[in-house]
This record gives sequence, structure tokens and C-alpha cells, in this order.
Amino acid sequence: AKECTVKCVAAGGKYVLYDAGTKTSYQLDDQSKPKDFAGQKVKVTGTLDSTTNTIHVQNIESA
Repeated sequence: AKECTVKCVAAGGKYVLYDAGTKTSYQLDDQSKPKDFAGQKVKVTGTLDSTTNTIHVQNIESA
């Protein structure tokens, strides 16, 4: 999953957080922090802007 994710981002895609439980994707405002966790299950700490469905990332760690 990591290789596929990295290739998609290199081709112009963006890192997002996908919640399989709600089938919701959240945009991440910081695109540098998720790089090390591409394709992994993670815990993202931050503030959600519900109008844009964007998380203002404070921290990312492995789940």
C-alpha cells in the first residue's frame, strides 16, 4: 500500500486520512508529515475544519 500511495502523491495526488468505519476521507493540511506513514494505519491528532473536511495536523503516529 505504501508504494502505491507514494506513486499517487508523486503524480499529483494528496495524502488524506480515510475512516473506513464512516467511509469518509479527510484532507490533511500538512502534506509533509504523512509521508513517513504512507499506506499505514495511523492516529492523527489535530483540529477538524468541518466546512472543508480538512484536518489541521498537529501529530501523526502509527496506530
